[in-house]
Amino acid sequence: MTEKTTHREVKHPRLSDNKLADYMAASEQARRGILQSCKYQRKTAIIQHHDARRMVAESMINGNVDAEKLKKKLDIYEGKITDTDFEEEVKGHNIDYVKSVLTMGFESIKGSDFERCKTQLKLDFNGTDISFFPDVLVARTNQRNNRKIGALNLRYSKSAKLPEATARYQSALMFGVFRDHPFEPEATPEQALCQTLDAFNGKVYPAPTNSIYLFNEMAAVCAGIAERWPNIPPPSGAIF
Repeated sequence: MTEKTTHREVKHPRLSDNKLADYMAASEQARRGILQSCKYQRKTAIIQHHDARRMVAESMINGNVDAEKLKKKLDIYEGKITDTDFEEEVKGHNIDYVKSVLTMGFESIKGSDFERCKTQLKLDFNGTDISFFPDVLVARTNQRNNRKIGALNLRYSKSAKLPEATARYQSALMFGVFRDHPFEPEATPEQALCQTLDAFNGKVYPAPTNSIYLFNEMAAVCAGIAERWPNIPPPSGAIF
């Protein structure tokens, strides 16, 4: 009898923006695990927080969450019917995420214009594909009538805060991407508008002053990832 496959292999180097930020701040041992999980993806479903991120993003007004609006969205979501135990588990994790935001709140988000991001960018970083998909696009007009842009990326772990180094890399990545790919013509990115929010504790991390250096470091590291990719071994017990 043929054994059921457990993983699928991703032939071309590919990471999400979140995974790249995690990788940059990780130890060498953790880096090996990150790349292995990206190259050999489990066929079993993985718990995601897409629903919670959507609810939070859609509830933002002037840089803050409208608590009443978010509560209404959560009430509707809690009444959602699930068909499997896994769907119920995913639902529970997303409910915990939203409740954390409602309980903890978060620092004010910089910017005056907010719009949920609906388009994912696929970028080539020296042979490694990076999927770039922040949650909210952010912009403002300065006193000289120039448009400044950035974005907000929501991160959440149920059990621990986001490491500051990871958040800094995440925000620096946004700054670098918008320098090369502005979502508004003639607009330029602003470090204060490129922000990572840790929904675990409500802390907001803007892009640091050395964002371009960090962005270039990420691009350089991705060249090494592309070289390393063919030799990454599968996890023990994986069946293809």
